[in-house]
Amino acid sequence: MSILWNTPPTFPSLCATGKSSLDDVTPMYLWAYGNYKYEIEVKPNSYFSDSEVFESSYEDALSKFSDMAMNVEIPRPYHI
Repeated sequence: MSILWNTPPTFPSLCATGKSSLDDVTPMYLWAYGNYKYEIEVKPNSYFSDSEVFESSYEDALSKFSDMAMNVEIPRPYHI
């Protein structure tokens, strides 16, 4: 059996990390999936995570993430 993809699968790329602005402790991650699709993931503990997936430009996704997180760090490949 073969699987045909309409679009090739994309692996998530880490765009930014930070801590929740609500408690300055909970880790948050901004992931890019390609084709303007982004995910903001919140991991309050090692057993649970919550996320929001949305479509936007990189600049708008980073702005949205920065509004929700403190101490935002951008990994080296994404520095502009």
